[in-house]
Amino acid sequence: MNERIKELYEQAHIEHRQEYSSPTMKTVSVTRQFDPELFAELIIKECSKVIVNGGYRNPAFGEKHTLTPPEIDTMIKEHFGVE
Repeated sequence: MNERIKELYEQAHIEHRQEYSSPTMKTVSVTRQFDPELFAELIIKECSKVIVNGGYRNPAFGEKHTLTPPEIDTMIKEHFGVE
């Protein structure tokens, strides 16, 4: 798993805060919970970015060309570091 997948995994956690108060003390409980639907959404958005930007071999230079489905497949796998 490459760094980008780890970053998306971390972003897919939702923080829950709960405060408890008494006359003498205030306590805050913070928990983080993984949201698989959010993780899937983040992965899809990342794939979309790869596809949209992928028509350029070098985004700063060069001409855009239409990629074939196998080229898109390879590009997404390389982006996420999977085979």
